[in-house]
Amino acid sequence: MEDLGKTVIIITHKLQEVLAISHRVSVMRQGKMVGTLETKEANEGILAEMMVGREVLFEQLDKKETFKEEVLLVEGLRARDNRGLVALNGVSFNLRRGEVLGIAGVEGNGQSELVEVLTGLRKTEEGRILINGVDASNKSPKEIRNLGIAHVPEDRLSTGLSIEATIWENLIMGIQHKEPYAIRGIHMNEKKIKDRANRLIDEFDIRTPSSNLPAGKLSGGNMQKMVIAREFSFNTPILIVAQPTRGVDVGAIEFIHSQIIKKRNDGVAILLVSAELDEIFRLSDRIITFYEGEITGEFLKDQISKQEIGIYMTGKHMKKKGVL
Repeated sequence: MEDLGKTVIIITHKLQEVLAISHRVSVMRQGKMVGTLETKEANEGILAEMMVGREVLFEQLDKKETFKEEVLLVEGLRARDNRGLVALNGVSFNLRRGEVLGIAGVEGNGQSELVEVLTGLRKTEEGRILINGVDASNKSPKEIRNLGIAHVPEDRLSTGLSIEATIWENLIMGIQHKEPYAIRGIHMNEKKIKDRANRLIDEFDIRTPSSNLPAGKLSGGNMQKMVIAREFSFNTPILIVAQPTRGVDVGAIEFIHSQIIKKRNDGVAILLVSAELDEIFRLSDRIITFYEGEITGEFLKDQISKQEIGIYMTGKHMKKKGVL
């Protein structure tokens, strides 16, 4: 477009994208323009600090040695997508306490269907899912949640929250029938629910004037932090987290990443699905590559580079495993 004499304006949260293709970059924060730089004078750290208003410390993740017993076993899963085509074809893996297992792949290669099968939102035709040794294959979402899985969905607007409901109503979804938030399983204890909501708002830094605000009035980043707060607060042994930082700014990314690692360090088993390779490499202990509904590789993070992972994501290498 430059050769044609055209002016291009790109609006994005992705700092590498801005640095790679722009000549100048302007940064907005809270609805105001805070500065403009020649791109050659900028880097990710400078731009992140301008966007957030403080230094963003992406590299400081304190990973601790944690327990390693298996809590989730997936064997031979086969499932179809909404068109009736095979979306999962013999998928098998395990997940251990205190680790982040990253699923890397170009979107549309079965990752979404895998998450839906694991959380009870889609039926599997073959295979089984064991949660702490209990067969959870084709159980309902409620049954799977009760067995110990919490789920941050990839699309917060369609499946993660209700934009019409208030923040406090969204934050109680999933346990609204349990004590002390329900009286005899029927009547809501609004004081207990709002006390819990206010605690989570503070703990997860959800920027809102009140828990009575409809969730749809929040920014995208604060919506995502609300979903993270709800699912992480359930204290389940397994967390399935899909596209956790999609469409959020660098400050929210930093915060969400820190919360994921905090859960990992507490011994929670985390299955991370992300289209962002930087995110996969930053958070994962092990990485599985996905292509057309099949696992094409399985590696410890330090066994493979981002460039090599990209090859496995295209299916050019199939079924090669690292030494685990």
